[in-house]
Amino acid sequence: MDAQLAGQRILVTGSSRGLGAEFARCIAEAGGSVILHGRDQERLAAMKSSLPGAGHDMVSFDIRNIEETTRAVDGLELTGLVNNAGITDTKPIHEASEEDIRSVLETNLIGNLYVYKAVVPQFMARGGGVIVNVASVLGHRPLPQVGIYAASKAALIQATRSGALELARHQIRVNALCPGYVKTDINRDFLESPAADGLRKKILLRRFAEASELRPALMMMLDPSNSYMTGTTITIDGGMEAGL
Repeated sequence: MDAQLAGQRILVTGSSRGLGAEFARCIAEAGGSVILHGRDQERLAAMKSSLPGAGHDMVSFDIRNIEETTRAVDGLELTGLVNNAGITDTKPIHEASEEDIRSVLETNLIGNLYVYKAVVPQFMARGGGVIVNVASVLGHRPLPQVGIYAASKAALIQATRSGALELARHQIRVNALCPGYVKTDINRDFLESPAADGLRKKILLRRFAEASELRPALMMMLDPSNSYMTGTTITIDGGMEAGL
């Protein structure tokens, strides 16, 4: 097992499945301790038992509730955060209901900022830390039908840059990872179906990513030795943004 993240204790929100689960495994395999987060206790417990290494834990809280989030995060003694929890909604903006809009923005933007707010005092007290906000290529270049999601991710990218400006003097690095379309247990059936052919053609490499292909960028962002990078977004999208 790699020891690149030995001694690091990192909260990964939304880590019971999808990209969050992949990020958690990546961190554990690099020697870090993972704090898993999600609402499905059974799935979280199974994830925790499957991780290599030691010191892993799990927490369950609603990131859209700032009091609940602050209570849950307090005392976790974190060195890092991967702000991954998010949802999407597929429809034109003008057809979205108030509930659709609120649900996406309250999770992808407001909820992520609540977790951010909860961990920053810990990082200040310990003299540093690292935050990776998981945004999206759609935060740079949107597509039809995902406007609300794209807006939430664009806002998260700007919050990342603002956070880097505000926290640099506290030795807290804040960066954003912007994936393109990545195959996970959640979307694999669709992305491997003919229905996704049009989307695939927008990608220069003409294929969707495997979740493991995000690992190098994530590890670079979390690596304590990468101490001079902050306020940066890294896009891993197979050339999708360049071709749009």
